[in-house]
Amino acid sequence: MKTQKYKYKAISVVLSSLIFAGSACANLQPAKLFANLPSNCPTPDAFDIAPNGNLTLSCVNYADKNSEGELLSITPQGVVSHLATVPRLNEKRKSNPMGIAYGPDGELYVADARGVKNGRILKLTFNNNKLASTEVIAKGINPNGLRYHNGYIYITQLVMPKVKTKNNTSAIYRFKASDRNIKVTNTLADKQIIFSTETENAHVKFGLDGIAFDKQGNLFTANLGDGIVYKLTLNNNGKVTSKSIYATVPAEARVDGIAFDQHDNLYLAGFGQNQIFKIDNKQTLTKLADYPDNDGSNGQIDQPADLIVYNNKLIISNFDLMKGKGIRNTKHSKPYTLSSINLD
Repeated sequence: MKTQKYKYKAISVVLSSLIFAGSACANLQPAKLFANLPSNCPTPDAFDIAPNGNLTLSCVNYADKNSEGELLSITPQGVVSHLATVPRLNEKRKSNPMGIAYGPDGELYVADARGVKNGRILKLTFNNNKLASTEVIAKGINPNGLRYHNGYIYITQLVMPKVKTKNNTSAIYRFKASDRNIKVTNTLADKQIIFSTETENAHVKFGLDGIAFDKQGNLFTANLGDGIVYKLTLNNNGKVTSKSIYATVPAEARVDGIAFDQHDNLYLAGFGQNQIFKIDNKQTLTKLADYPDNDGSNGQIDQPADLIVYNNKLIISNFDLMKGKGIRNTKHSKPYTLSSINLD
């Protein structure tokens, strides 16, 4: 479904969303330092809450070719320890763990973003917090965001290079958690694709990134290039029965990770401009944080990649790597940090 099909509906959403602009300063919330990360996590990415109540953090580590893809465990007090190295599984290149999600039995599903040729979706099984086994659910894919829902794994792919369309095409795939070694073509012929769209922004050729489910089981995803948040209603077979634009944010924000709280308020990481947004359950958009270029040493938002609601706080990973036109971040540097914003 191409983005332009939502054109007129998007205009009305943009107008309603602009209410945040005039009152943004009044709603800005200070971010604090939640945790300093070790040297083997120079580019932190995604979160989920582990069965023991700690946070699990994926470290994709694009900033250091010598650092393996790592998983860290973080207590509610911000104490960091090593959980596991994501296995290479006979591949020459290291793993690149991005989106992660726990299943009901404590298994961890991982989006291993190695590019279309070598990318995979993995299932990691733990025994007493030690990695016991790793299985491949799907390959031939370059997954980014990942969620587990009712026995299925949902992933976003920012770019589908094999799809020759006028604009960049991105998609959401759906796999059974019980699938093993599924090989996809990475084209729109893949039966696992439940939603695809083209990114209209010619300057930021990236598409669907963040992904999350609300309490009713609706699937939400954000287009990084266009600043559009989509709401998808699914039937029991995973087919999309309705599609709508839920909200828009300024395209320059470059929305990455998204996450709901228990009241179905949706939070968005503005990767491009060091911003955090909130869309409440009445679809009112508010900017919660807006930081200039910084090093994150005092907990400032420093190129946020993902976020999660945890113990009444919003915990944010500071990717601090990408730079270039339209991006506030100007360099990668220590310290490597997680930020927090109180949600009281």
